[in-house]
Amino acid sequence: MEIKLILSQLLLISLVLLPPIDAADQLVEYQGSPKLSGPAKMIHDPQDTMLNALDAAMQKISTIYMQAVISGTHSPELEISLRGLEMELFDLLDELYKQHRLKDYMNYEAEVTRQMIIYNMLKRLFGYAQDNEKPV
Repeated sequence: MEIKLILSQLLLISLVLLPPIDAADQLVEYQGSPKLSGPAKMIHDPQDTMLNALDAAMQKISTIYMQAVISGTHSPELEISLRGLEMELFDLLDELYKQHRLKDYMNYEAEVTRQMIIYNMLKRLFGYAQDNEKPV
């Protein structure tokens, strides 16, 4: 049972990360899935410190999560520090909301939610997440 789970995880990883092997020239043109390439690049005023801080926080979390989950170095200690980074990110989002910058808030909130869903799915796939569901 455990071997089947590991094999299915490896198959899913290879389908997501490996390029199709039709021709050698296609290998050069291959680009990774945009869903796994980190947060979307938001266009905004370069002088806006709040949005720059949000961009930096999202990029930092994205880089750490992806490296830790895929490389196998994810640990409970790392999870604690990542939770702190997540709280910092959500505090910045709250500050945007309090400043009544709803358009920016909606864009960033949607992107943060999308990234967190992806990372939680990856954690489950690689076995780092704990199931909260109880068997029926």
